[in-house]
Amino acid sequence: MSRAAQIVWWLEQVEAARRAVAEARAERRQPRRPGVLDEDVRARRARVAPLPNTPPAQDIIRGATITGERDEERARSIAAVGGGGGAGPGAAPLRGAPSPISGGFGASGAATSSAGAGQGGPVGRARQLAAGYQPAVIKVVSYARGVARATATGQYVQREDVPLETHDGRLLTDREAVADEIKAWSADFSKRAESQDVGAFRLKLEGVPDTAEGRATYEKAIAAAFSGHRYAARVDVDEKGALEAHVVAAMAGSGKERFRIREAQAADRNHDARPRRLDSVSDAAVRARIEAASGIDGKAVVIRPGATSHGRDGVSYRLNKLIEKSAALDDRGKSLCNVADARVTAREWGPSLRSQSARDTMHLIISAKAGTDVAALTNAARAFLHDRFADHKFMFGVHTDKESAGHIHAHAVITVKNESGQKIHPNRDTFAEWREVYAQHAQAQGLKIVATSAKERASSQSYGPKDKAIVEAADRPRAAREARDRAYAADPFNQRLIDNARQRIRVARTNPIRLPMSAPDRKVVNESLLAWKTVAAEQPSNGAAKDMLERLLMAQTVGAILHTIGKRVEFLTRESEMPITSEQMLQDQRLMNDAVSRTSDRLDGETKQQFRQTSARYLETLANRIDLQRMQERGVQQLSRADVEAVVGVNADRLIERAQEIRIKEEREATSAEHLATSAIDAERRQEARGGIDPASQKELRAERAIVAGSQQSAAREAREAAAAVEAARAIAEHPAQPLPTSLVQTDALTKLRLEQEKIVSELEAQRSEAQSSKGQRYR
Repeated sequence: MSRAAQIVWWLEQVEAARRAVAEARAERRQPRRPGVLDEDVRARRARVAPLPNTPPAQDIIRGATITGERDEERARSIAAVGGGGGAGPGAAPLRGAPSPISGGFGASGAATSSAGAGQGGPVGRARQLAAGYQPAVIKVVSYARGVARATATGQYVQREDVPLETHDGRLLTDREAVADEIKAWSADFSKRAESQDVGAFRLKLEGVPDTAEGRATYEKAIAAAFSGHRYAARVDVDEKGALEAHVVAAMAGSGKERFRIREAQAADRNHDARPRRLDSVSDAAVRARIEAASGIDGKAVVIRPGATSHGRDGVSYRLNKLIEKSAALDDRGKSLCNVADARVTAREWGPSLRSQSARDTMHLIISAKAGTDVAALTNAARAFLHDRFADHKFMFGVHTDKESAGHIHAHAVITVKNESGQKIHPNRDTFAEWREVYAQHAQAQGLKIVATSAKERASSQSYGPKDKAIVEAADRPRAAREARDRAYAADPFNQRLIDNARQRIRVARTNPIRLPMSAPDRKVVNESLLAWKTVAAEQPSNGAAKDMLERLLMAQTVGAILHTIGKRVEFLTRESEMPITSEQMLQDQRLMNDAVSRTSDRLDGETKQQFRQTSARYLETLANRIDLQRMQERGVQQLSRADVEAVVGVNADRLIERAQEIRIKEEREATSAEHLATSAIDAERRQEARGGIDPASQKELRAERAIVAGSQQSAAREAREAAAAVEAARAIAEHPAQPLPTSLVQTDALTKLRLEQEKIVSELEAQRSEAQSSKGQRYR
């Protein structure tokens, strides 16, 4: 065959492939009737990626997400390719923008160009909400990695024997069918392991004795070795009487440094295990830094990596193992003594971990209010999923078991990676687009649903299904697993989790006014307020319009007050060529206090608390600066400890109030824990009375006894924490600037309170130094 004939033949093959793919894509976009089985589709597990809308090859190679953003996970694993950058936030979307709908957010069409006229924009959405439309609600509640977790998610969605419809129109009617489907999907799941985020290390310096100088040398070596990394360490004496450091450190450091641990190819003869070691780059860097800081030859340094863990939970676990024998110090000089310290430290380390975890499936929920037509919701959900996820595998089902609680849901499990290898990384704009597209399909089914945002309604953050499941398991144990649910609720380590879930649910149900703190939030509230003023003028008897107008007016007013106070405090506390006197600052403080007091009187609930906390931070900063300015005007150059305590004492009311709140909360939890323990003992006695000698009865009895033991331990712990909180409240009232003793810091709340004390004192010192420096420069 000649070269020309080969080219012609190839072009014909390409054109045939294009036609076949276009036909397949058109077929995929047509939702199938539930229950209709297409044997050809069922048999054809592997599908050809759609060519017409496929992004350029360099974008696929470099990695682009389905939302048009850069797929960092793929970019990390593929070397850079010359001649083109990956898709970024400004890249063209993979699909055309959805057609504008009534009240939509779209960037084209009447939805925005009208700027509030007709049916589009904020006014259109306000009119629909006033007419009884419900907001479109779409949430991603979880991601799953691996077959086991993805199967568990799918089987959760299939609970109550709800049939699940797949992307190609098949019905999955039982748990086995769901498991088989996920197994078929797993061929495209990520094979990448979770990142090593935190590791345990043993550091030894040969020839350094157990003396004060030797321990100081170890401190220098540790600080140098793990420079740029978050770490905590303790120095012990080994069985031979020599010093040895035990360190827990974040693997990611400053810049691009990341410690990497390798395992030897062969097992160690003495320990019958493959020893771990730092890779050559990390090992050389650590030894060089230790040698430069301490003068010890790098060859005399022994560093043995231990096990690694992933994520914040891994940090907590490693830190708790570290402090089992004795307290440790972190890289900022803070002592870690107990579980609460470890949890707080893990949260602090979180942003620096650069943690990476593969995601294979996404669990998405579409919510609607009770009374919504189930068939119409099912059709709308199906159309939405085929519209936005046509190139993904998915399964979905509609649950009505929560209708008595006021809502129904469509659950969907969707593969994160599509047929072209691109991944879903949804962001705020993605959710806005999804709500808009869903509202379009819902309205096509006759449902009164509109795409809007919580900011437009000054609505507070909602809670998720996980929060509700946690509280329901604690408050209403399920009949089939009563013992396990009560054991879960009695476990001391679950108390904070349950309390936080209750708090989120309570806030969401009361829906306090959300205060706009940032400039974009204030802009949204202002635009929404203008829209609702229009609707209220058009419909003066509409109660919903009147209530929303009052809500937005309050949000706008309070947000503006906080913004004004913050800007004024920033101006007053900033050094300038024309210094402001303490008397001028005091006049401003009086005006602000009056405005805050009058505003606070008009608020209630969570909104009032949020306003008071935010304004208190601004006013305390100003009060501290006023006291420092007075001292400078009196000629005071150096602050003594008594001066610092005097300044803090003036602003100690909030610290004392917070300490009292913690005391009351801990005493209430101690009483609740004692009640749970008593209830568990009663349940155990009832089980003993009706129990038999059969294995099932004996198993239940053992479970009841385990619950009793756990409840009693929880009650004892809560009693200790309540006593510590009482003592902490007394100590704060007497010496607000003196950090709480370590022995009293037994809960997260007390740990935060101590950190708040330390922050106030450090801010005072920083302000004093800054003021003295500026003063010196002015008088040169």
